[in-house]
This record gives sequence, structure tokens and C-alpha cells, in this order.
Amino acid sequence: MRRDPKVIIVDTRNASDYERDRIREIAEWKGRPPGTVATWMGRFAGPVDKAIRSALSEETVENALAEANRIAGKMLAERSDAMPADLESADARAQETRNWAIGYAAAGGAGAGATGIVGLAVDIPFTITMALRAIRRIGADYGYRDDTEAAFAMHTLAVAAANSVQEKEHAIAVIEKEAEEGASNTAASRGAVAKEGTILATRSLAAALAKNLVGRKAAQAIPVVGAAIGAAASASFLDDVCTAARHLYQERYLRDNAILDNAIG
Repeated sequence: MRRDPKVIIVDTRNASDYERDRIREIAEWKGRPPGTVATWMGRFAGPVDKAIRSALSEETVENALAEANRIAGKMLAERSDAMPADLESADARAQETRNWAIGYAAAGGAGAGATGIVGLAVDIPFTITMALRAIRRIGADYGYRDDTEAAFAMHTLAVAAANSVQEKEHAIAVIEKEAEEGASNTAASRGAVAKEGTILATRSLAAALAKNLVGRKAAQAIPVVGAAIGAAASASFLDDVCTAARHLYQERYLRDNAILDNAIG
């Protein structure tokens, strides 16, 4: 069923021309349904799809998420670059991170795809780790790099892994609600709120992520073409992840720098 476009009204009087263009892009991205890559790639998997889904349970994905977020935070602590001077410079950094993440993930997906169904047991956790590393690095590109970012990273991944318009809208709404609540919390309570949010996000995200990733990657178990499909599947997923991270952190940057008074959408 075709959906009527939303009418977005945002006060951009404090924004530059560059920032206004980004605000429009964020609004358009929020209104777009998730991509269908996971669905059509999964159709090529045939009889191996069921076996893969039983081997890679939601519990497996949940454990991979928790470990991936820990690794992402640890690696992020090594960064010492200066804070971005403005949104345009932050966007340039985020583009570099996107290129790095997609290239790295595609190479890993190709290697796993060459080994067929056996490689998926390693490739799925690797892809999740890459996704969270990319989100945390993009967050740092916009100046958000402390330990409390773990929960926001999980929520961002939920947006990227959404399998329907409803899932995407719900995931974005959760971020916007927590942003409102976070503004009213004292600094002392924000760490506890973020920790609780990470736990809840992990539990709710595992099912959507399992469906999305397995749908993309099941086809890489097909003999001969597995490496090519594995590379394409990993690259497409990281592209979705980096796009979501860039837009969500752009919006936070604009809001925190008093260029936007509220959420876009």
C-alpha cells in the first residue's frame, strides 16, 4: 500500500545552506522504507535457509551484539583526534569511516562466502562487530565518543536492521524519546540510563537483526557464487548501517549545537 509523504516542518533559521541541505536529507531518509536487499537475496538461498536460521539463533546474535559493543567501545577509546569544527567536516570524516567499514566488511564477507555455509558461523558475528565499530566511529566523527554511547549505537543498529516501515519508525521513535528523557536527566543518572538502555536494546534487537542478516547472507552458501554474494551482502548491510549512523548523528549534532530545536520528522 502506498503511503502519503509526511509534511515536515522544521525551524532552520539558525542553519547554514549546507546544514539545511542535510536536514532535508535526514527527513527524506526517515520517510523512506527499509531496503529490500535482505528479502531478495534470501530468496536465492533455497533449502539451506532453514538450516542457517536454526544454527544462528537469536541467542547467538544477542551474544554477538554484547561482545561487539564491548569491542567497539574498547577500540574507540584509542582515538585522540580533535572534535569536528562544524557539520561539514564531521560529514567528511564520517564518509571516510563509511568507506573503511564497507571495504573491510566486503573483504570479510567474500572470504566467508568462499567457505560456504561453514563460514557463516564466523561471518555473522564479524559483520555485527563491524557494524557496531562503524557506528561508534561515526559517532566519534561527530564528537560523540564516551562510554554512554553504547546504548545509542544499539538503537542506531536497530534502525539499520529494520525489516519494515513500522520497525524503522519504532526504532527512530525510541531514539527520539530517549533524547527527550536524556535532556531532563542529571549527569549522574545518564550513565545508569544508558546502561539499562543497552541491555533492553540488545534483547529487542536480536530478532530483527537475525532476520535481516540471515536473509542477506543465506545466499552466500550457494556453491561457486558464495564469495561474490558474501561480499555484496556484507557491503550492503554496512552501507545501511553507516547511512543510519550518519543521519542520526547529524541530527544529534544539529540539535546539540542549537541549530535544531527538536527532532526531524
